[in-house]
Amino acid sequence: MKKWIIIGAAVTLVLGLVGSGYFLLSSFGGSGGDEEFLGEAAVDVGGAPIDVELGTVSSLLVLDATVRPEPGKALKAPRGGTVTHLWLNDGDEVEQGAPILNVRVPSETAAVSDEEGGDAAPAFTEVSLYAPAGGTIKGMGEVQVGDVLEPGAAVATVAPDRFRAVATVPANDLYRLYDDPDDIMLKIDKGPPAAECAFLSLGSAEGGAPAEQGSEDEFSGETEGGGGGAELSCRVPSDLQVFDGVRGQLSVSTGEAEDVVVVPVTAVRGTSEEGEVIVVAEDGTEEPREVSLGLSDGQLVEVTEGLEVGDTIMDPVPLDPRFDVPGAESEEDLDEELYGIGG
Repeated sequence: MKKWIIIGAAVTLVLGLVGSGYFLLSSFGGSGGDEEFLGEAAVDVGGAPIDVELGTVSSLLVLDATVRPEPGKALKAPRGGTVTHLWLNDGDEVEQGAPILNVRVPSETAAVSDEEGGDAAPAFTEVSLYAPAGGTIKGMGEVQVGDVLEPGAAVATVAPDRFRAVATVPANDLYRLYDDPDDIMLKIDKGPPAAECAFLSLGSAEGGAPAEQGSEDEFSGETEGGGGGAELSCRVPSDLQVFDGVRGQLSVSTGEAEDVVVVPVTAVRGTSEEGEVIVVAEDGTEEPREVSLGLSDGQLVEVTEGLEVGDTIMDPVPLDPRFDVPGAESEEDLDEELYGIGG
């Protein structure tokens, strides 16, 4: 009797293990019809028709920023010469146009002969070098009377006691800056409350874009991957206490449009000036249509021409067939996109 009980228990255990194995195999990629069904459902990421509506687009960029002193202007000796007199010293305050030092240079008049009729001797004249701007004299600490300056040499720098906040705008976000921004707020980390920061310039960073915040080579002119983008700078208010090198953020408003035709950026091929959408007709047919674009906030984009309220478009827009190359997206990329696996 005990023998048959033991045999029955063993059979029950084997059947249980087989059933569990089949369940696990079906769930984690085993062969069978269920797997094919799950796979087809997972890769079905096509768009759906949506109606075009009116909305508001408020484009705002938030950028990491660093405070730097105003660069100032260089005091140069165009003709070189020998320093004969110092009117001011390094660190002194100076107004624009005030004399800073004198140099002795060869006269521009013709050479004169000595009394004995010997060889001609050059004539010299003394000239003053004036402050190119108002501010503080910097970099003149080692200049002394008697020093000889090369033509065009920079003797010092005169910089105002002002600061600017500088941030790098990623290259792709430059599409959102249709005009120079006129609404910039500066917030200093662990500092005073946010304040307005007047726009100064937007262009390529001199010597390369600043490094990312927190890197070892901050503002060395090199960025991981080659950098890119442009440098945005604004004037720090004179009543806002800051120091050279403090960190903060710039909130940059690039424009606002109210009660305009808007669509999700995912429904448009292209997000700057011109794009293309897929319009769905009443009978269900689809056709591409070119549109003109305005402001974008990264989620919605303004359509200035090509669509009207009530039109129906596909969202997301299907991939452009010219870029839909078989095998271009790996299975790992697809898994990461659909399931969040990897990375």
